[in-house]
Amino acid sequence: MKSSIIFVTFILLLFAFFSCKKDLIELPDVNIPDPSDTTVQRNFKLVFVNLSEHWDSSESLTASVTVENPKEPQKPIHLTSPVIFENLCGTPLMKLPKGSYKIKRLVINDASGTTRFATPVTGSSKAAQCGTPLSVSLTLEAKTDKEVRLEVVSVGNSDTPLSFGYPAGSFGKGSGNPQPPMDKRVFIRPLIKVGDVVYDSIPAQLIVKSWDAKEEMDYKIHYLAAGTQAIYLSAKAVRFQLSVSKWGTYSQLALSQTDVQENAVYDIGGYVAAKKLKSVIEAKITGGIAKPQTKTDYEYQPNGEISQRLVWGKRTDQSTYLMQKDIFGYTNGNITSIRTYDESNTPLKTLTARYNAAGRVVSFEENKNLSKITVEASYLPLDTRSGITQDYRIDAQFQYENGRFTDYYSKTMRGGSVLHDIYVSNSGSSEEGTYDYDFCINPYAHLKIPELLFTQYTKHNMVFPRKTWKGARPLHEPYNFKYTYDGDGYPKELLTKYRSVASKEDTYAIRTVFSYF
Repeated sequence: MKSSIIFVTFILLLFAFFSCKKDLIELPDVNIPDPSDTTVQRNFKLVFVNLSEHWDSSESLTASVTVENPKEPQKPIHLTSPVIFENLCGTPLMKLPKGSYKIKRLVINDASGTTRFATPVTGSSKAAQCGTPLSVSLTLEAKTDKEVRLEVVSVGNSDTPLSFGYPAGSFGKGSGNPQPPMDKRVFIRPLIKVGDVVYDSIPAQLIVKSWDAKEEMDYKIHYLAAGTQAIYLSAKAVRFQLSVSKWGTYSQLALSQTDVQENAVYDIGGYVAAKKLKSVIEAKITGGIAKPQTKTDYEYQPNGEISQRLVWGKRTDQSTYLMQKDIFGYTNGNITSIRTYDESNTPLKTLTARYNAAGRVVSFEENKNLSKITVEASYLPLDTRSGITQDYRIDAQFQYENGRFTDYYSKTMRGGSVLHDIYVSNSGSSEEGTYDYDFCINPYAHLKIPELLFTQYTKHNMVFPRKTWKGARPLHEPYNFKYTYDGDGYPKELLTKYRSVASKEDTYAIRTVFSYF
């Protein structure tokens, strides 16, 4: 009996194996990189060693690259990326599945789609003008950022793709052999909504699949810079599928050739619920020794709104105590009051906030003992950028000691980051800053806690500040920010280095560890 059961089980398993194997064999092998599969993705960037000698960095350029897997030469991979002018001209980091490739084609177009530069192929008439003609090997195995250096040659009006070793139609308009005139330029705006916060000023990877009349599929990977970006859709295709995946979201847009409108703007992006901060732990590192400083715990109501914030500290004997407790009150979904208590539940201060119709804070009042601070704020849209994330400036006036002293604060916001701010005190001293930010998620923006310097409107994380002071100045300043992120774009850890303002020597560092629900 037992042997019969074993035999029947074996037959069933064998049947299941061949059934699964048949299904696997019949799956179409399209070899399309999955931008969300971080386990097989590897980073690389191209550096154009001689481009800065020939081009004004104030004008935008786009690099179009074709790479080929020698094992599957019939399935080339097309990539586009903005050209950035920093220390070296090149592309930002791009991704491909790990493996070995050959770079077979590189052309660089200006904003109008005209080809300005290209890397010639070995054996072409232009190859003698280039120290590194194509093809060039690209091996992506280790989980480190790969840098590939290439030279480019200027493309004149009389030059043809053939002189560079490329087939006809490889260059853009305005050069010797233009692309088919029916190719349509469209604008893509990646738009990712995380909780209630919309991100429309972030770089993204866009995959465009296209099918011709014979249902043969081609695809391109576009590495889009932050904001709305132009791409070209081929006239040879009858239909397209555009997709963006970022921070755990995925969205796709299907278009037929007749649907595509020249110069139209297409929004594409998904939605994901925002993670909730659970705790933030800070430790101070001096002379290589770390000492715990604070731990901040966040508690939430059943509807997801933050109910209270508990800040724990260390006494000199290293015992833990409750430094501060903040209780949040709401009106129409906005935090309109913050009541702060000490470890004995004694009231320390109360902050009240008032909002305009757009949901932005227009006034504060903070009462602490017998002292009162009032703030009146206004918002000025700026013409430098419009859209969902319009550039704007916050102008605020601070009244201290019941109106005896007045300070002024101005803050310019661009794409969810702080471009510039200045604080001028009633004594005449001032602090002014300009900043660099990354494009990852600032978890504090999703708490929407109103703060006197309006930090709740910063969607991204600062990586470098530049500060100047007039009059009073601090003893130490943060100058280096190193983040470690999770796969969803949230910081897991931050190491902030501080230095002496006077001597510029390192003094200490703060390690911040984030955890989420």
